[in-house]
Amino acid sequence: MNQQAAPTARRGTRFGLSGARSAVVKRARAVACVPLAAALIAAAIVAVIPDRYVASTMIQTDPLRKAPTPAVEEDDAALSDTLASEAERKEIETQMDFLRSASILDAVIAELHLADDPEFNKRSMLSRLMALFHSPAPGEELRSAILNQLSISRVRSTFLVYVQFTSSDGAKSARIANAIANQFLAQRPSPIAKAAVAVSKPGELTASERMFSSLIEKYGSAVTFAGPRIVNMASPPARAAGPKRIRIVAITGGSALLLTIMLALWLEREALLRTRKVEKTLACPHMISIPAMAPPSDPLAGARGARMIVAEPQGIYADAVRKVCNELGQRKSEENEHETGRVILVASALPDEGSEIFASNIAHYFAVSALQTLLVDCDFRGKGLTRELTPQISGGLLNQIAARAPIEDAILRDCLTGLHFLPASGPAPVPLAVPTAIRSAEFSSAIAGLKSRFPIIVLSAPPLLPISDARVLAELADDIVFLTAWHRTPQSLARKALTLLEANQKKVVGAVLTDVAEDQATGIMSFAAIFDEIRRAARISTIERAA
Repeated sequence: MNQQAAPTARRGTRFGLSGARSAVVKRARAVACVPLAAALIAAAIVAVIPDRYVASTMIQTDPLRKAPTPAVEEDDAALSDTLASEAERKEIETQMDFLRSASILDAVIAELHLADDPEFNKRSMLSRLMALFHSPAPGEELRSAILNQLSISRVRSTFLVYVQFTSSDGAKSARIANAIANQFLAQRPSPIAKAAVAVSKPGELTASERMFSSLIEKYGSAVTFAGPRIVNMASPPARAAGPKRIRIVAITGGSALLLTIMLALWLEREALLRTRKVEKTLACPHMISIPAMAPPSDPLAGARGARMIVAEPQGIYADAVRKVCNELGQRKSEENEHETGRVILVASALPDEGSEIFASNIAHYFAVSALQTLLVDCDFRGKGLTRELTPQISGGLLNQIAARAPIEDAILRDCLTGLHFLPASGPAPVPLAVPTAIRSAEFSSAIAGLKSRFPIIVLSAPPLLPISDARVLAELADDIVFLTAWHRTPQSLARKALTLLEANQKKVVGAVLTDVAEDQATGIMSFAAIFDEIRRAARISTIERAA
């Protein structure tokens, strides 16, 4: 069978609209619940935030006087207008700074008894810490609290200035804004010496004065440039200026939705890139990825791990086994299409990559699917499956070959699943070298005889790299499933292990990655699976950057 002709329907190689839709559907729980939770949290937070009321007083500042001058040329008039505007800006900025001065704030504090107002006497944790190193001057913290809620701004390029104050009480905000304006009028400094500025033709208005006139007319007042005055008194606002609760909740929920969708697309893209990298590196299809099994010291790594397809039929590992078995069912080669039995070899590049556990689960799946299945432990040195499935056995395949006895006498049957198992050997030493036994005619004849009895024979082979046993077994196999711990085993070694198969590389059905759980192709992932997926993706990205 040509491995390049393997069907790719099991996983798309392009991340288009269908891939994006699949990414969102698989993680629908997170896509739906995370934005909802974020919106609820935002709603709970803004619900306890007090309303903010903003009151605004408009005052006219003291403009510069213009000294009448004789008529000048047009170019000089334009320059004069520019100089006048710059002088006006500096003068208005000076008066705006005076509105924020300590003398005005102290007068307002005394007039409205703000020193006793709890709104301006709250001390943050940062201010308490700073007070340990620097003692503020008397009244400095109170003035700072008022300044934080005070806004002074110029109305375009005019002599008008807005005095805005924000408070949790609408009436209070209006009182404070009006009090600041009144104190400004009462304490305004003596007329500043006005610099004589050359102007254009006598009687004409500058650009600032023209805009100022239009705004004054808007409020129904006569146009005058004589001294500062209050143009519009502040009144208690009818509605709060903030917080915009509905807007905040909507923005929070929408942002969380967008971020969750982007995360889902990124996770799906990472899985797709892993598939492409596997196929490019190993030159064979990527069948599936499976999570790491429990460590050897854990009881789950024993007989239960070898029967994971039965112990946890709804788990990720069992789902991966079923997908591989379905793939094997679709990949029956033309050479053995009419044969009675089919030999599937499961091998890995290095020891402890989980090939024997995966071979056992493949065999158990076929057995519970009502197929006569034989699992053979061909790792005569490690004998991992023999210890896990039949720890009390006294003999096995190697013993029968050494004694030239019928192989069938050593086959055991599991009454629960119907699986037939052929152990490697008993605990006693066997007077026959393993390489000699595997290469013997008796071994080949035994496998050929078993094919006439069992439609499915699964051989659990030793690793490919340390010894040559698996390469010899590959001659007897019809299909080969290759396992490798993708982020633990160097990729160069995994590629080298496949090249050792030489002419039997065409039998390789595909590669199965261990230690990396495969995303579910269909259905909706649970929250635990999504969190585990994020953790794995972050760990894998860290490993790849380090490499």
